[in-house]
Amino acid sequence: MKRFSILIALLCASTLSFAQKADVAFVVGGSFVSDTKETFLTPSTTLFDTVKTDHHLFLEGALGMRLLNAHVASLSLEVPVAGITSQKITLASTPGTVVDNLSTVFITPGFRLKLLPISPISPWVSVGGGWARYSLDSGLKTNKGAIQYGGGLDFKTGLPLLGFRAEVRDFVTGDPNFGVGSVIAGNTSGLHHHNILVGGGIVLRF
Repeated sequence: MKRFSILIALLCASTLSFAQKADVAFVVGGSFVSDTKETFLTPSTTLFDTVKTDHHLFLEGALGMRLLNAHVASLSLEVPVAGITSQKITLASTPGTVVDNLSTVFITPGFRLKLLPISPISPWVSVGGGWARYSLDSGLKTNKGAIQYGGGLDFKTGLPLLGFRAEVRDFVTGDPNFGVGSVIAGNTSGLHHHNILVGGGIVLRF
């Protein structure tokens, strides 16, 4: 029983120490998505066109767990989860016609390097890789590998647990299936479809 009590105490101390090195950010902003040039086979013809994705609101939550603190810089394990909803999909040849609406989710664990972590303003960079899921309102879904890179600024406040964040991230994937006929030529593989998210929000530190 004594050993069990000591183990519980050590686990509680470890949990407290770990928690004090964690932060959670909630960010909102705008998305900017690259156009896609593809060749489609429709029931009546072969179509050469550019797929355009509308700019839209995004929401993001990011959990950070500090691995190393050298005072001048700190390194954290980071798990950003970002989502964009109801982006209008149009073709360059028919700009007034909405083909479908696209929703996207990104999950890209990685690392965040922060400079001057104890300063009032701390710049940081982030890089990671993981998964993206593109979903059309019509029901078609596409899963893609994704990489994420970006950076931003963290601002401290008079409250130890509360801060603010401004950031830019680019989630890069292969092209999703936009549901316009069958793609017979295009860049459906590789990492070249850019989803740039620019926003700001709050950071809670524990």
